[in-house]
Amino acid sequence: MNYLELPNLIKDGVSYQLVTAKDTPNFSELAGDILKQGFAKFLVSPNPSGEQNINALLCKLYPEFQYGLVESSTQRMVAVGFSVPLTWEGNFQNLPNEGWDWAYEKAISDHAEGSNPTLLCALSINVSPEYRGKSISGNMIKFMGEIAKFHKLGWLIVPARPTLKHLYPLIPIEHYVNWQNEAGLLFDPWLRTHIKQGAKIIKICDQAMTIIDSITRWETRADMRFPETGDYIVPQALVPIRIDYASNQGTYIEPNVWLYYELS
Repeated sequence: MNYLELPNLIKDGVSYQLVTAKDTPNFSELAGDILKQGFAKFLVSPNPSGEQNINALLCKLYPEFQYGLVESSTQRMVAVGFSVPLTWEGNFQNLPNEGWDWAYEKAISDHAEGSNPTLLCALSINVSPEYRGKSISGNMIKFMGEIAKFHKLGWLIVPARPTLKHLYPLIPIEHYVNWQNEAGLLFDPWLRTHIKQGAKIIKICDQAMTIIDSITRWETRADMRFPETGDYIVPQALVPIRIDYASNQGTYIEPNVWLYYELS
């Protein structure tokens, strides 16, 4: 069995096929185009730590876990999923508050140590803007679970970034995750999609992603000025960004939500 034997997707009469970085030489470049459209500018701007190389590095270290959905008729990649296998034996309630940052760093260290993974951790799922609203994201979650099962991994964990939290940056995430819509379902559409697919909420990871950069570079990242020390609301940021002129730093600490799937 290989990945291409996983069921292809047909939505609204359009056929799609699943590919991975392992079988697609230019996967990193194709995925990069989708990531640029899917992420806020301040999240993908290059920084001194080499953030711009994350995509390519994951494709190099774990090519079989980076996958994309390709429209069969045009051969255009329309969605991508990034994930990493991790070694974790503890209770999920003890998953680190550092969420995404922890998962990425642990994936690098696990690879260097040759550790035997026990679960798969999602890092991102992105769909090209014109293909959203077609239930593709839910199917991308399913495909990630199938890839985990193919590699005999028992769980899929997700430091989920709530889709609409950026519209409410001053609301504590502990409150936001409990909001409901008119139907009594979770208010946030991305969390709602995961729950529909069978995920369970574990807890908040309130330091899931930390970005520290100079004020000048933050002004480039956010495309706005920060004239003095203080907290600023930046478009697409889930919480305010702290600007400190004394240290010439801007600090963003993003909260996410830990979810898990038990794979049978």
